[in-house]
Amino acid sequence: MSKEAGRPLRRDAARNREQLLAAARRMFAEQGADVPLEEVARAAEVSRTTLYRNFATREELAATVFEDSVVQIEDRAAALRGKAQGAAELFDFVLDMHARNRGIVHVLAGADVAWFTHLATRTTEAFEPLLARGRECGTVHPDVEADDVLTALKMAEAAASLSDSPASEHLSRRVRVMLHRTLFTG
Repeated sequence: MSKEAGRPLRRDAARNREQLLAAARRMFAEQGADVPLEEVARAAEVSRTTLYRNFATREELAATVFEDSVVQIEDRAAALRGKAQGAAELFDFVLDMHARNRGIVHVLAGADVAWFTHLATRTTEAFEPLLARGRECGTVHPDVEADDVLTALKMAEAAASLSDSPASEHLSRRVRVMLHRTLFTG
């Protein structure tokens, strides 16, 4: 849907938007958060004007790309409902997703974007039933809440962003283990 009166986008406009999102996802992953938006437009085979007509800022573009990831988180959470280890499995799923999309996460990390706040709320809501089930089954520490999980995800992302060296990969694995011990039992 376009931002104008809720009308559907024209076919060519919708195609351009999808090309921009696909190019942004790829370029953020390959080149990181600072990839010039002109390069994203070029990779999408659209003009800079088309890019800025669809996305006013880098943060808005990244938030829109990240929204697809939130849909995947929600779908995965729905598939894990009722599983005793569902919260831990979703936590690992999100960590793996962040590792694949580090550039996007870096753009959004300090952003004050209303969409990002909404996406964080949706992620919290995806975790809540899994955490409740985990507390019932004893696989989640009794005092762990969804906000704790989101904080742990931010901590893991911060550790992963230190560098791309093999030492960083080791640190990321260690941080994942420590966060698991903090949030989950067993």
